Amino acid sequence: MMDSFYPPMPWERLKPRWPNSAHSQFIQTQDVRWHVQILGEGPTMLLLHGLGSSTHTWAGMAPLLSKHYRLIAIDSPGHAFSSVPAKESATFEEIVRSMRELLERLQIWPSVVMGHSAGAALAAKLLLESHHPECPSLVALNPAWLPLPGHANWLFPISAKLIALNPLSAWFFAKHLSKREAIEKLILGTGSHLRREDIDFYHLLMQSPIHIKGVLQMMTYWKLGDLPEQLANLHGSVLIQSGVNDQAVEHNNSLLAQQRIKGAQLQSLENLGHLAHEENPVACAEKILQWLSEKNLSQTGH
Repeated sequence: MMDSFYPPMPWERLKPRWPNSAHSQFIQTQDVRWHVQILGEGPTMLLLHGLGSSTHTWAGMAPLLSKHYRLIAIDSPGHAFSSVPAKESATFEEIVRSMRELLERLQIWPSVVMGHSAGAALAAKLLLESHHPECPSLVALNPAWLPLPGHANWLFPISAKLIALNPLSAWFFAKHLSKREAIEKLILGTGSHLRREDIDFYHLLMQSPIHIKGVLQMMTYWKLGDLPEQLANLHGSVLIQSGVNDQAVEHNNSLLAQQRIKGAQLQSLENLGHLAHEENPVACAEKILQWLSEKNLSQTGH
């Protein structure tokens, strides 16, 4: 009965307006039907969006990145067009396991993994638990690697669990977020200023009960565990891009993370917030490509 309150996001209706939808496909693993976009040529770059977002977040960067890399962008479980997994498959560790299964299905191992916010946490965990002989470079955008400071550290997960107790909570929450001003306020609260067309995508996502259900479920079971301590064990090249105006994951968290990772490079982005890569995608992409180019040159000895 509750399923009637949570229909899937209408892919066929939204496909004409969704960024890079011509490159979309759906792949089933054991517990998730993944929405995957594959575009571009060159070494593979895996793209992992943040909490509450989707593949649309890469729309501004993709034209530049895809000239140099084959991009694999995915919707996280329960987000946008990827299915909501069962509760036992919704933990941080299980999402990473399912992601490895997806890569195996695709017969792909990336040369670069780029993640934003919570996606950066998934990216780091994926690489830390990998036994693959090739060690990808890691690009972390405003990474949510460390516990959030102050009240947010305990209030955020507790609020998610309280909301999740009511089976209709996501439906009611989506009704509230159907008001555009609520979305605009939410985004401004991250310290970012987006264009109207970019806000439109978040408006579509946040008024979808099934998307909100997936977001709340991820929040409920999101536990970083020993990831903050494990950051020191990252062996590949690491770049951190961080918006100085980030109000969701403070810039200081990126400074602390850089100190834990040997050889990590930090690019501080002035006048940009948590969604810096959407605010100024060209500048962010160019900085990333330059870093990757310099890293590759140093490794080949040129």
